[in-house]
Amino acid sequence: MDGLRQTPLHPQWLALRSENTLAAFVARNLDRPILDIGCGGMKIKHRLKLSKEEYIGLDYPATAEGWYRTRPDIFADGQRLPIKPETINSVLLLNVLEHIPDPAACLTEIHRVLKAGGVCIIEVPFLYPLHDEPLDFHRWTRHGLSQLCQRHGFEIVSLTPLGQPTETVGLFVNIALSKSTLTLLEKKNPLALMMIVLVIVVPFINLFARLLAMMTSDNFMPFGYRLLIRKKRQPNAS
Repeated sequence: MDGLRQTPLHPQWLALRSENTLAAFVARNLDRPILDIGCGGMKIKHRLKLSKEEYIGLDYPATAEGWYRTRPDIFADGQRLPIKPETINSVLLLNVLEHIPDPAACLTEIHRVLKAGGVCIIEVPFLYPLHDEPLDFHRWTRHGLSQLCQRHGFEIVSLTPLGQPTETVGLFVNIALSKSTLTLLEKKNPLALMMIVLVIVVPFINLFARLLAMMTSDNFMPFGYRLLIRKKRQPNAS
């Protein structure tokens, strides 16, 4: 399936399309070195061809070795960063915050290690199925995200919904059909033959949902959010 990630044949194409704009967004807004919390396969490092001096990948041991078979630069918990205060220019937190039991602790730690005026890019799902269970704890509205970040000393530079309503619905339908078919296949149910039909149904739903999205503009039902937040500078002492 990985080879189909950027094609309408993939059930999650409508969500994966956002990867195309993410790298450019990171390159445009983040100074280096970049601390990537929950780095997984370190896609941004490879996509932007960042050097060891420009990028620090951090992940939890069980996640990095057990799920992604990768070795980050630092094994650590995002709620307790082994990094000195005010030493990092930029932080990435991509589809990670929902997996952290105490997101407030994570944001407190990010605020601690960032230099004054340092920035962080956060991506989180809003309407999205349970994933990476049992480590899937949270979903936020845009208002909840803004309040959470502001409460921990950040200003919101930008908050962008990911996905129009039709794209969110199309994404859910494709995921549901694909997961149901795989379950039938595991149970050796003859109905699993519907997988053949998915080759036609999935791209049709993807393209139709995308076409409708291009003709509308509504942010009430995204599948996720992308935030750019900045650590507030302390006012000069008088």
